[in-house]
Amino acid sequence: MTKQIIKKSASFILIFIFLFSCKKEEVTPPDPILGNWQLVSFSGEGQTVVWDEFKTLAVSLIPEYECMSWTAAITEELLTENVTLIDEFSNGCIPEKITVWAWERTKGTNEYTFNQGLITYRIYNINVSGNQMTWTEQSADEVVTVWSKIEE
Repeated sequence: MTKQIIKKSASFILIFIFLFSCKKEEVTPPDPILGNWQLVSFSGEGQTVVWDEFKTLAVSLIPEYECMSWTAAITEELLTENVTLIDEFSNGCIPEKITVWAWERTKGTNEYTFNQGLITYRIYNINVSGNQMTWTEQSADEVVTVWSKIEE
């Protein structure tokens, strides 16, 4: 009888040790900047340009300017920005410009650093609220860029 109690107790202790010795991974929520975004507006030097208004005006003057676009795709490691702007010397757009940055977030803040190779390109304070993301460039003129999430 005492052997059974000792075996059961030892089994219970081993199971207890096994269950509580397993390291539990902390699940961190995904960064709120992840996803596909389209430009809403950008401002600096006291002026704000609303992308849709700018594009609508340009297209009303020259319909071929419909090709204009400005989007960003952000993954866990990279920001890929795709920009197609008007060609001032023709009735069309210049070829799409694709720019890729590695990014990192300063832990516990909304400060993000974007790098191309060894060069720190820009530092932004980024806030995401619902489907809107606002970037404030940490520079003398504090350019503010507003993005809207593209629904998949």
